[in-house]
Formats: sequence, C-alpha cells, structure tokens
Amino acid sequence: MDVLTSHRNKRTILLIKENSEDAAQLCKMLADSYNFMVVTELEESISTFRRICDCLSAVLIDSQLPDNACEVFLQRIKKYKKLESIPVLVISTEETVPQKLHYLKLGAVDFVTWPYQKELIVNRISNAVRIKDSATFPELEKMLRALPANIYLKDAEGKYIFATHYWHHLEHDDDPDWTIRGKTDLEIRKDKENAIIAYQSDLQLLRDGKERSYVIEVNADDILEYLQITKAPVRNEKNEITGIIALINNVTEQELLKKKLERQAYIDQMTGLYNRSYYEKYISALMEDNYPLAIISADCNNLKFVNDYYGHMAGDEYIRISASLLKMAFPEPAMIFRTGGDEFLIFMPGASEEEVLKRIKYLQHQVKLFFIMNHPVSIAYGVHVMKDKNQDLMECIHQADKNMYEDKKHYKKES
Repeated sequence: MDVLTSHRNKRTILLIKENSEDAAQLCKMLADSYNFMVVTELEESISTFRRICDCLSAVLIDSQLPDNACEVFLQRIKKYKKLESIPVLVISTEETVPQKLHYLKLGAVDFVTWPYQKELIVNRISNAVRIKDSATFPELEKMLRALPANIYLKDAEGKYIFATHYWHHLEHDDDPDWTIRGKTDLEIRKDKENAIIAYQSDLQLLRDGKERSYVIEVNADDILEYLQITKAPVRNEKNEITGIIALINNVTEQELLKKKLERQAYIDQMTGLYNRSYYEKYISALMEDNYPLAIISADCNNLKFVNDYYGHMAGDEYIRISASLLKMAFPEPAMIFRTGGDEFLIFMPGASEEEVLKRIKYLQHQVKLFFIMNHPVSIAYGVHVMKDKNQDLMECIHQADKNMYEDKKHYKKES
C-alpha cells in the first residue's frame, strides 16, 4: 500500500488500481483536493478498506483489475454494514451500458471515465459522498423514532422536513400517506394560539440564530399537557442558517409537580386560602385590567373570647369555618388571602361596591347558621373600591381595614 499524498485537512480517498502510472496521474491531478491511499490487489483493498473506513470519504476502483476484482470487491463489502455509507466510484474505460448497470446494482454510486478531467472528477466524488450521506438518513430516522422525544427538522421557511412522531396535537386526515413535510405549524396545529407563537419563534430563530428552550401548555382533545421545546439553527458549511432542528419532550408530570409545590408554597395549610406570601406577590403584579378593584377586609369577631374559654382548637375551627364561608360568598375570580391569625383580605377585579355589598349581605345571612361551642360565628367586614391604578393600593387596603374596624365596633356595641 502506498500513501501518495497526505494532508491533515483534506478528505482521504482509497484508490484501488493496478496501473501505477495511471494511479500517479490521478493522485497528482487531485492532490490539492484529496489525500490518497493506493492499493493494487483485492485482498489488500478489502483489509485496508475495513481498517481505515472511519477516515475515508470515498473509494475509486478500477474496473480493469484482473479476475473480476472490481465486481468481487463490491460484493464482499456488502457484508460489512459499516462500509455501506462510503461511496464507491468505478474507474471505467470500455464498459458497455449493461456492464455499468451491473456495477450500479452491486452498489457502485458513479463512474470516473477517461480522459480524466479534474473538475468533473471532484464533483462526481462530492456528489457521491452526498448521495451516500442521504442514503443513511432513513436508518437515522428509524433510530430517532425509537426515542420517546419528538425530534423534528424544518427548512429556512419554517416548514417541516420531517418529524419522528405525529402527535395528537395536529390536525390531519386519517390518510396513512399523510405527511408533515412542507407544512407549517399554522397549517397543522389544533391549538392556533400556540401555533402562532411557534411560527413566530421559528422566524426569529432563523433571523438571529439563537437557540431557544421554553415550555408551552397544550390542551388538545381535552388532554392537558406541558411540552418543553428546544430549538437550534442548522447551518451549512458557510455558516449560513438553512433550517431548524428541535426536540419536544413531554414534561407534564414535572410541570404539574412544580405547580403543586408552588401552590403548596402559597396556600395556607389551615384554611386552604392563599397565604401572605402569595398576597404580596399578587399585589405587586396587579394589571390595569383588574380595575375597578373591590377590596374586602374581613376579621373574626370575638376570636380571643373563643380561644380563652374553649381553647385554641376551637379558635382554629372558628377560623376554618370563616374561611369556608368566605370562599362560598366570594368564588373565583375573587382572590381570598389569610394575611394573619384571623385576618382576611379579598380582592374582586371588576366588581362594583354594590355587587360586593350583595355578597356580604348573603354571607351575613349564612353565617347565622354556624356556631362554635354554642357561640355564634360572626365576621366583621370593610369594603373599599379602587377605581384605577392612579389610586394608592396600600391606602385603599388601609381604608378597607378602617371600614372593617368600624363594623367590628358596631358589632361589639350591639352584642
């Protein structure tokens, strides 16, 4: 075996040719494009091919080798799966069309013919490499389909080239020949809102080339799921963005657990109401569309008396009953917070004072049905309506508290 050219940055070609002068001519002609390893005999060519296949780009084999060596070589390398991805080009001189077809059926990809033309040979080798790379794609796709994650590829217009799985979030006919290829999210996603977000995200990635990872909530076919989508640009040899490769993982279990833990962090364990931590988060994130905002301050009457005479277990039950009554009178979208021992704050976005007073009147009627150790349950209330964001929120809460204490004083005078 001869190594006639060697350069670390060039592709390597295995040249199987008996005529040394002809081999030298080819190697010299293509020296600036390829490294060459030259062998002359069949057995040596097979062993060399198997040994250096990991660094080979292609094989050139002379059809004029003795004892039908070219045909035998093509037949024997079929036994080695690893070698199938390396293209074999036949150096042809006098072959007829039927003979060439025979070589193609045996696995040859193309032919190099005399007289040798450098540019034509380089292009034939490059094309043969690309063909073989493409030929292995179905096998790669088959392997990817075995993974639980969904992997997909899109072109430079955000259109699908392929996806390893077709999930139930897509709108398509039951036609078994239906394909995702050539379609955008806008055309096939059931959830049109998420489809728009996905398409816009694709276009932005194609512009800026920045990887993205985010979680979306999908509710298709009454199935709530959370999907994590990770996208990255596909680039060609010139570093130009030619498409998008992405991975979709179903993270529903993790997201539901995360939300459960978040909810536990913001829920008062005794009453099931939102706690003070969530109250502070809520008031810091109030949006303009929350106004007018009705604020109700509530407090248990005579809780100290119940604690002192019946014990704190009875006092805790008093607080729980009061919380249940508040939830009954102020259903969602009202937000109810236990901000202290027996102190509650309720926020009702978009509610008028008249609507709130109707609910309080209903609650005052219901509360008469409940007792703790023969002691009547009683709740003091104070209401203030914040008309717009120009008003100071803390001042409005203070005013609701002030009105509640006035109601508490009135209760004590009458009892």
